Amino acid sequence: MAEKIMTAEERAQALKEITGETETATGQKTAFSEETSQDSDHTPNELLEMYRSSNERRSASEIKTYKTIMGVLCAIVAILAVAVVVVSVGWITEQGTIVTEIETVEIPTVVTEYIAIDPTSEYDHELGSDTFTLSDSNYGTILMYALQSVGKNEYDETCFIIDEETGYITYDDGETYSIMGIDVSVYQGDIDWDAVKEAGVEFAIIRCGYRGYVTGTVNEDANFKANIKGATEAGIKVGVYFFSQALSVEEALEEAEFCLELVDGYELDYPIFFDWEVVIDADGDTARTAYIDPQQLTDNFLTFAQRVEIGGYTAGIYANKKTAVWKYDLTRVDDYTMWFAGYTDTPTLYYDLQLWQYSSSGSVDGISGSVDLNIAFVTR
Repeated sequence: MAEKIMTAEERAQALKEITGETETATGQKTAFSEETSQDSDHTPNELLEMYRSSNERRSASEIKTYKTIMGVLCAIVAILAVAVVVVSVGWITEQGTIVTEIETVEIPTVVTEYIAIDPTSEYDHELGSDTFTLSDSNYGTILMYALQSVGKNEYDETCFIIDEETGYITYDDGETYSIMGIDVSVYQGDIDWDAVKEAGVEFAIIRCGYRGYVTGTVNEDANFKANIKGATEAGIKVGVYFFSQALSVEEALEEAEFCLELVDGYELDYPIFFDWEVVIDADGDTARTAYIDPQQLTDNFLTFAQRVEIGGYTAGIYANKKTAVWKYDLTRVDDYTMWFAGYTDTPTLYYDLQLWQYSSSGSVDGISGSVDLNIAFVTR
């Protein structure tokens, strides 16, 4: 395209726009205008082109600078983001390792070789034609069909004799007879065991410890050592019981270990009894095992019993009628000593029993206040 020819006025105007020429009040030009006017080597169009090129170079330089700055800022933001992620992951991971410190019980590895718990989710035990009744506060009398494979209570009701003066019960059917016993804990206070022996007591089941039904802590009975020492020195045969509130086989094992430590050095004539009971707290606290499943309770007892046996002792269950029938699978525990609690004139448990706690308000010389009365059945 041919170069456009500018008029003198257009060139003058262009030069003013390019150079920013201004006139003073006296009509003098600026020094820059003078220098430009003296430059006779460039045409006005060339000057315009130079101006545009200079602006373009300056703009390109500024853009490049801006890009460099933005790149640096983006890099800093990216580094900060990565740092935040790393710190966050580290913090979360670290928090995940924080656990509340709890007391643990060392379980001998040999124990696991003997604990063979095989619970079943279905209750498919064979029932016989025999029936018995249970009384429930909500449903009244309930008819129960007996488990066919579990031993039956065959004691002759006519052979139980009650002493009207003392309230003591004895039994003798010619083949089996009873001996008198008591069970005690810290609630009986200090006991004169020689006087107890003179009163005719032949055995005592002594509480060695208990698990808190709310806190779950394992504790020794405050009078255990004094009671077992006093009873054995007086010539009274002894056994012990532990009030259990175990929720699992691990806790039941802990309870068994605790009992074994307490009876270490003593020869027991009667079992170490597992005493689980329904707890009704007057203050409204719910016992930790209030809703324990019967299979879990049975598993807990079997674990407790097998550990006790490994320690060289025998095990038994303490239970009333409802607990025995509704909370234990009796087909799995029939081989163990049953210590039955029922405050009637004769033992009302349908199934077999070896000890019977028949009163919680007995009186025995050497003990101030009430004491539980028991008999043990002995075969001649």
